[in-house]
Amino acid sequence: MDSGSRASTARRAVVETYIDLMEEKPYDSIRVKELVERSNVARSTFYVHFRDTIDVLEGIEGTLLGLLSLYRSDGDAYKGDIAGMPFECMENWFEVCIEHERVLRALIGPHGDPYFTVRLQNQIRQELNQMMDDDRAPRDRLRPYYVELLTASYIGLMSYIVKEKNKSEYLEAHELASIANSTRAAYYKLSDKAPRLSEERLLGAKAPAGEDGGDDRPETAR
Repeated sequence: MDSGSRASTARRAVVETYIDLMEEKPYDSIRVKELVERSNVARSTFYVHFRDTIDVLEGIEGTLLGLLSLYRSDGDAYKGDIAGMPFECMENWFEVCIEHERVLRALIGPHGDPYFTVRLQNQIRQELNQMMDDDRAPRDRLRPYYVELLTASYIGLMSYIVKEKNKSEYLEAHELASIANSTRAAYYKLSDKAPRLSEERLLGAKAPAGEDGGDDRPETAR
């Protein structure tokens, strides 16, 4: 094993141990001594990678917040071929939640960092506003209420996923995205102030063909 691989293994061991400990005790009571003992990483090696235990936590949260980016505009390389595609971005978001449910459970659990949820909520609000800007939705008095409702939907569904112990009960990411998207779809279907969107933009590329919004407002281009 080369030095790069050893460093990566040591760093991963510390992170995994921190997550284990966060499920057992408050995050701010975790000490370097128990981290290195339980991870079998030398104390000197720990300080090569981290300043302290809070640095470990910030690394975990920063990585996860990056993965939990809900929406990026079309052309943003970060999201690859689903950038600018709202439903597909939502589906990806729930796939990330399911894949990283153990870390999320530790972070939002009774011993986790409550500020992580606040940071995630703020990120979701910002990205939902970007999504609605791309949909050409008006920045009126109604929008903040929809953004707040949608944000609560994502946080609530994420919390339910990570607290559900029977993984066989998990819905597929596509189903979860459909639930989370239902309020957004209702807004564009029912609000007189909302622009009409194509079914593909509103419900995803797999949306059933032949559906329409039921009015004659001009369709917003993707």
